[in-house]
Amino acid sequence: MSYQDELYHLAREIDATVVTVEQAATGAARDRVTWSLPGELGSVTVTGAGELVDVSVDVAAMKDYSAPSLSRQLLLGIQRAEETAARRFETTIAAVQDEERLI
Repeated sequence: MSYQDELYHLAREIDATVVTVEQAATGAARDRVTWSLPGELGSVTVTGAGELVDVSVDVAAMKDYSAPSLSRQLLLGIQRAEETAARRFETTIAAVQDEERLI
């Protein structure tokens, strides 16, 4: 095999690997993580990209919280969901990198 053929095949392999990583990243960014708030207060949902897509609060349970406490619980829930989504995203990409021997 000539040097040019080797370079061509290497470039094709790199292109295929890039596509695989891009697909994994796109899928992981779309995945959703839902975090349950304490005391059956509700839940928050974020995407793997960290976008807040849903906040559900049980009105009856909400009455057990003061406004500052409720806001803290919502903020903490959003932060936990974002952290979980980020870890899941990183794990997905790391798995693809390991599989594709990119590390």
